[in-house]
Amino acid sequence: MVVLNKKAFKLPRVEKEKFMALINAGLSYNRDAGVYSIKSCNDIENLIDTISGILGAEVVFLQTCTRCDKNFACGDCKYDEFCPTKNLPFGCVCPQCLQG
Repeated sequence: MVVLNKKAFKLPRVEKEKFMALINAGLSYNRDAGVYSIKSCNDIENLIDTISGILGAEVVFLQTCTRCDKNFACGDCKYDEFCPTKNLPFGCVCPQCLQG
């Protein structure tokens, strides 16, 4: 399993067709830094499948806490098995803010 930060992550070089598929699925690419970031979550399942195919492993994304802006993995949350959006690059509330 590969855990990626939706704000900036690196992928190996891919051919032009795969690169265009990533961009069309909702990624943006910063050429100066050499990193991808999620621009749109409209086709997130296809995007995750494409990235998984490139990396050859299951891909999950870190969540960003809507209260404290901290990144965290869904595995840290006690609601992990009930959450309909786990491991997707959306906002959520981290375990520390849930306790507070």
